[in-house]
Amino acid sequence: MKRMEKYLALGLVGMMAMSLTACGGGSGSSEPAAAPDSAPAETEAPAETPAGEADAGEEAPAASGESYDITWVTCSTESEFWQYQQIGMENAVADMEAEHGISINFTTVGPATEAETEAYIRAFENAIASKPDAIISATQVPDSTRSISKDAMDQGIIVNFTNCGLETLDSTEFADCYNQYYTTVSADIGDMAGEIMLQLLDEAGIAKEGVIAMEFSNVNPSLQPRMDNFKAYIEANSDIEVLDTLYNNNDLAQAQADIENEIATYGDKLIGIYGANNTSGDGIALAVENAGIADKVITIGVDSDPTEIQALEDGFIDCIIVQDAYGQGYAALKNAVETLVQGKNPETEQKIAMPPVAVTTTNMHEDEYAAMLDPTLLKK
Repeated sequence: MKRMEKYLALGLVGMMAMSLTACGGGSGSSEPAAAPDSAPAETEAPAETPAGEADAGEEAPAASGESYDITWVTCSTESEFWQYQQIGMENAVADMEAEHGISINFTTVGPATEAETEAYIRAFENAIASKPDAIISATQVPDSTRSISKDAMDQGIIVNFTNCGLETLDSTEFADCYNQYYTTVSADIGDMAGEIMLQLLDEAGIAKEGVIAMEFSNVNPSLQPRMDNFKAYIEANSDIEVLDTLYNNNDLAQAQADIENEIATYGDKLIGIYGANNTSGDGIALAVENAGIADKVITIGVDSDPTEIQALEDGFIDCIIVQDAYGQGYAALKNAVETLVQGKNPETEQKIAMPPVAVTTTNMHEDEYAAMLDPTLLKK
């Protein structure tokens, strides 16, 4: 099993490019995530004012005794990542009820898998039809989501996005389509993965000669900087060839088969593997374990689930770069409630970037990193 002694929490490297997070881009540092009920300060476009909000200087309406309906339109009810987001929201519901003396009817709708994008759109449309006070969502198909999200906002429904939103961080074109957006910058994930890959190759004594494979869920322009920035970082700082990304459509069997094919094709030339979401990381871990090459390659995953966490423990994954899924979900729900209670968006920036964190076999059992890997530990 490989051990890395010096990467407890790597600082974000390079400039934050302006993209989305699972969709994003700006600049920042990878300090461990802030407490779940606080939102990091970073990004760009000023928050839009929802219809009917109080003017500046007006006293916010009293909240005590009010009841609000809030719907979480998830990309996938089966994915651990989106379940981690939901835990943050559920904890925020409890905290906001206690803080403001209100009651919140929180419901979840959405398809089983991320690949069911048409079902996601239908779920969003049905959520609007039920006329909740607020909708929290994340979208893999921003082009198809913008018009329906604007329709919700035009009806006075507060719409917040978490992780995957409607536009890049440097854009304000669709600012009237949503209230608030919390994300992690995809470019920073790619940069961090590239830096760690080269450092871990040095730590393992593996010559920086050969090829690195890349695996991802699907082609998504919002997430593409995860791949592009990783490749650019490796190629700018070494002579290693980075192979074209293989896409698995979030199918674990396909992800494992892809990596097994790369192992068979490149043999000893394969010195690293990078999987930019949790399903890809799972496939990498299973393929590396089956091939018995854990000591010959450096493996990096993004986002976590039980399979990846066990693989990190066992040394079949060397590092997992995690977004603060819990924190994003918590902040999105908290902001929606505060927007409703105060009659205006309390954030000064409409898009907030929350930095990724590197978790390794060395730091994974420390409380803050353990909770980043597995937010179920935070569930109230």
